[in-house]
Amino acid sequence: FFCLLSSMSRRAARKAAQANDDDIVREAFGVFDTDKDGLLQPNEIATVVRALGKNPTQKEADEMAKEAGGPVGVDVVAKFCKKKFPKPSDQDRGMRAAFEALDKDGNGTIMEAELRQILTTLGEALSMHELDLIMREIETDAMGNVYYDTFVDKLVE
Repeated sequence: FFCLLSSMSRRAARKAAQANDDDIVREAFGVFDTDKDGLLQPNEIATVVRALGKNPTQKEADEMAKEAGGPVGVDVVAKFCKKKFPKPSDQDRGMRAAFEALDKDGNGTIMEAELRQILTTLGEALSMHELDLIMREIETDAMGNVYYDTFVDKLVE
């Protein structure tokens, strides 16, 4: 009897969590549906997914837009939100390790110019506008260095 009750309780909890997730997606969708027509453009799907704490790559974002094919409703966006994407906090350790490898002096810093070069040319390169938005929030020391732990903390918060 208790096993059955426990199983039923777990199912009820999963259903409640699912309903809550759907409400959160609907709420986020509503924020980005500025003209309130019940549709988002394909290029806005990744923005909603990111607003909900996931971090699809630009390639994944482009694939979502392509798969959508045209304006989409909340149910399609919810489907994309259920896909597994890394969270920024999942990428924290890898980012710190990469910066440590670049930190020649072992002092926890990287030159701002070097950081800008890396972020605009390697991997999923940022545009200058995106980089400027990020760098506005980052402090440099008197020598023009960025403390990369602080930088990573800013990225994953």
